[in-house]
Amino acid sequence: MLLNIQFFKMRQWFLVVAIIGGLTILSACGEDNSTEKKVEKVSQKLDNEDAIEAEIAAIEEEIVKADLVAHSLSYAKENGEAIEVLAHLSADNVILKIEEKFSDGNGKNSGAITYYLKDKYPFVTKELFEDLSNPTATKFVERVSYYDKKGKAISTKEKRVNYQEELPSVSFLSVPLKTCSIDRAMRVLEQKGDFETTFQGFAITESLNYLIVGQPGEDGYSSALRVEVEDNFIKDALRNQQKYLNKKCRVSFQIAENSGFEYQLYTGASWVE
Repeated sequence: MLLNIQFFKMRQWFLVVAIIGGLTILSACGEDNSTEKKVEKVSQKLDNEDAIEAEIAAIEEEIVKADLVAHSLSYAKENGEAIEVLAHLSADNVILKIEEKFSDGNGKNSGAITYYLKDKYPFVTKELFEDLSNPTATKFVERVSYYDKKGKAISTKEKRVNYQEELPSVSFLSVPLKTCSIDRAMRVLEQKGDFETTFQGFAITESLNYLIVGQPGEDGYSSALRVEVEDNFIKDALRNQQKYLNKKCRVSFQIAENSGFEYQLYTGASWVE
């Protein structure tokens, strides 16, 4: 499970442009229907839970040492849905951890899912999100699921509180199994399916231009990249926007900052035939 890409050190973000192979796609993140009992009691530690937490700590330490992060484009829809993904890698370019940051839309759930990987499979997922499914009783949820060697959930525990700051003082409860898939996160990283990048024009202001890529239509995901230098690709696309509309392209970028505001800075692009 390697990435054949060039890395920018010192936490300079970049886009994954290679196919990431070998990751097994699980069912959609949700309840495992094989679990019939709705259990709500204080969670009991797994026999190997301490060892699992030690593995996670080792992964986090390796991530800090390697300092290699692959950053997807930040995608959004008009209805408020949004997603971006970070892949943390070892010094050998092996994915160790994936962070999926999401919003399901205006007035809907938002948060993050973290996947810890071993031998191509997630062995732990950690979810932290705001649950807005009941508009009169918003909850903050922290959920942890443990998986067997083939990526099947074997234990799930969670906390639900009214205020996020209460989470550290509350015990985990055992809940029905939840299985979180890395499918969507991988499509985001690979720019596949509903996250494939096609040319969607420009947003032009008096001082700056933004290249818009993504899927056509109101329900399509799109992403905006700030253009500070007009290379040949940009000049050609500006002159022939109608000609290139919906044409597949690949873009590269880095995350830049100005006055505390982060944005995607365009660094290059090419058409995909």
